[in-house]
This record gives sequence, C-alpha cells and structure tokens, in this order.
Amino acid sequence: MPELNPDISIAVSSTVSTSNLNNLNLLQPNAFKLIIDRKNFKNLEFFAQTVLHPDVQTTPADVPFRRVTSLPMAADKYTFGEMTAMIILDENLNSYTEMYNWVTRIVETNNIPPSKRDENVPPTYSDITLHILSSHNNTVRKIKYIDCIPTGLGNIQLEATSGENVITYPATFRFSYFELE
Repeated sequence: MPELNPDISIAVSSTVSTSNLNNLNLLQPNAFKLIIDRKNFKNLEFFAQTVLHPDVQTTPADVPFRRVTSLPMAADKYTFGEMTAMIILDENLNSYTEMYNWVTRIVETNNIPPSKRDENVPPTYSDITLHILSSHNNTVRKIKYIDCIPTGLGNIQLEATSGENVITYPATFRFSYFELE
C-alpha cells in the first residue's frame, strides 16, 4: 500500500464556491425580440423570425522563430461578420418597404450621421437591439449592435404549392461593434 509523503501539504478552503450555473435554464430558440429604431422602422420590431448573431474573428500575428515555422502572437484586432435577420413579410410589404427605403436612401443621399438626425430624414446608421428573453418572456440580456447599416435584402420566394408557412426574406447588416448588456 502506498504511503503519503509527509512533506506535501494540502490546503482545503472553507469558503463555499459559487457559480453562475446554479439555476441554469437553457436559451429557447424563439426567446428573442429584435428592435430596429422604433421611430423609423416600426414595422420591423415584431417580425423578425430568425436572427443570426455574427461571428467574431481575430487574426494572430505570426512571428518567425528559429527551428519553428512561426509562433502565434495575440491578435490586436478583431472583425465581425454580418448580422442577418429573417424578417416575416406582411401582405402589404410594409417591413420590406421600410428596409428597401433604407437601402435606397443610403445609396441615393449623402451620409447622414446619427448626430445630425432630422425628424423628416432618418439617419443612415441605426442601432439594433436584440433582446434575449427568459422562459417568462422577460428580457434577461441584450445584444446591442452599434451603427448598423443594411448591406443586403435577400430573395422573396413566392410559391403556389407552399403550405401555411410564412414568407420571409433575409436582411443583412454590418455594424461597428456590439455590446452585451
């Protein structure tokens, strides 16, 4: 039978460790609400069916080292992918019209920064907030995408043989950064 080494001491903490995983409820796939500038885009708030939160990428710098190809050094920049929302299309095309007008306004007018907001002309950039909801439909976290601009409106598929599915279209956005609140 092995014997314990008397020169080794083991410290045992008397404090209780706490974890944020005590009451773990898993995120439900339909527990979210997307809000895009209520004042200028009132038809988009409740019609987002799917949201694809973008990836975050970093590129470490490769530093040459003898006898080794290279060593990765910590990255100093990161890039975000595009945020995509699948938006439910209403029969009057209100949500699509709002998105199309936004894209058209960006292309046809000069850049209007948020600081120069006018009641008659909406800004070029808009913040988008994704509310993550609890099992009781209360907001538990927010992801706020800062200075968003639409970069694409996807296809609308009209199909005579479809069942009772809703029609959606993808809208993609680029942004400066996002905040987790």
